[in-house]
Amino acid sequence: MAAFFRFWTRQAEARPFVTIAATEACLSACGDLLAQTINIHFLSTKEGSEKPEYDFWRTSRFVLFSTCVSPLGVKWHRFLDRRFPIRSQNTWFKTRRKHSAGHSAAAVAARAKRRSEQKQAARQVGKRLLSDVLLYEPTMYTLFFGSMAVLEGGGFAEAKYRISQLLLPTYLTGLTISPIVQSINFAFVPLIYRVPFGSCFDLFWDSYLSWVNNEKLAMIEDDAAEAAAATLQTPRNQE
Repeated sequence: MAAFFRFWTRQAEARPFVTIAATEACLSACGDLLAQTINIHFLSTKEGSEKPEYDFWRTSRFVLFSTCVSPLGVKWHRFLDRRFPIRSQNTWFKTRRKHSAGHSAAAVAARAKRRSEQKQAARQVGKRLLSDVLLYEPTMYTLFFGSMAVLEGGGFAEAKYRISQLLLPTYLTGLTISPIVQSINFAFVPLIYRVPFGSCFDLFWDSYLSWVNNEKLAMIEDDAAEAAAATLQTPRNQE
C-alpha cells in the first residue's frame, strides 16, 4: 500500500491532470457500481418488482463526466490555494518549544505568533470553504445533471428539467456533509492530495448522485404523472 501511495504521488507530481483524471474515473465507476448494486438488491427483494440488469452504459456516462471535469477540480484547488494562502499546513500542529514554555518575553512572543498564525489559517480555511460551497459545488451539480441529460439522449429541455428538479435538493443535502469534509481537506491536506481526498468521500457521494440522477428522477416523474392523472379525474367526478 505504501509503495502504491508513493507511486501515485510521483505520478501526480509529474502528470497531475492525467493522474487525477484516472483516479476520478476509477472512483466514479465504483460509486455508480455501488449505487446500482444497492438498487438491484432492493428491487430483487421487493415483491412484484422485476430485477433490473446492471447498466454498463450508465456507469460509462458517469465515468466520462467525472474524467472530463476532473481538471476543473485541480485548477479550482490551485486557485483557492493562491487566493487564500495558508503559510503552512503544519500551523495547526505546532507545539511549544522548551524555550517558549516559560513567561519570558520570547516565550510570550512565540505563543502570540503561534496563535496569530492559527487564526489567520482559520480565516483562510473559512474563505476557501465559503467559496467552494457557494461557487464550485452548485456549478458542478448543474454541469452534472445537464451533462447526464445530454449523454442519455435528451436535449436542452431535458437538461433544464433535471436541473430544476434535482439541483436544489441535491445541493441542500450536500450542505449537510461536504462542509465537514472540505474543512478537513482545506485545513490539513496538502494541495496535491486534496482532489483525491475529496474523491474518497465522493465514492459514497457519487453513489448518491447516481441514485438521484436515475431513481429519484423516476420517482419525481411518477409522482408528477399521478398528480396529473388525479387532476384529470377530478372534473369527471364532479360531473
